[in-house]
Amino acid sequence: MSSFGYRIRCRLRLHRFDGNPLRRRSDRIETVAVLVSLLLFVAGLWPAVGLGRQAYQDGLRAELTAPYRRAVAAEVVDTARPADPSLGGQARTVRWRPANGPPRTGQVVLPQAVPAGSRIEIWLDAAGRPTDPPQSRVETVTVAVFTAIGVMVCVSMALLVFLVGLRVLLNRYRDAEWERAWFLADQRWHRPKQG
Repeated sequence: MSSFGYRIRCRLRLHRFDGNPLRRRSDRIETVAVLVSLLLFVAGLWPAVGLGRQAYQDGLRAELTAPYRRAVAAEVVDTARPADPSLGGQARTVRWRPANGPPRTGQVVLPQAVPAGSRIEIWLDAAGRPTDPPQSRVETVTVAVFTAIGVMVCVSMALLVFLVGLRVLLNRYRDAEWERAWFLADQRWHRPKQG
């Protein structure tokens, strides 16, 4: 048997309800905490799947609005200004010519490195205003999967912190019990003889 399998079996043997008289109360508390943590981990799957599904449905809704968006060629009109960190770039003025009508201008967020006069592609909504590019199916699935994984990581980390904290407290309690037991044994063994 591999050493990993052996270690797993030893760990499982530590957390059994077998009536072993050598098991201390702190051992039983730790076993209950491990079982409760496993149940909470399994229970955490439900909200993770639910939030992942919600993120997927939101992405599908964003994809369904994509037919109302179209890409057009535009020219950057203004020069770069100091970037606005809240936008993830900076609002720049661009000019484009719709299929039927006079040239129009609008604001889009672009990296600061894009110089004036550059030709870029922008997305327009049904009203002809600049908008974000449509979300792809890959982005939809990726966001949904990472949402579900993120929830499970948060649940796992919370449970791990709980178990480690409990184990630290129980180990302190066990050490104090050992100290008390050794002190009592020392008192018995070194009792002066009468006579």
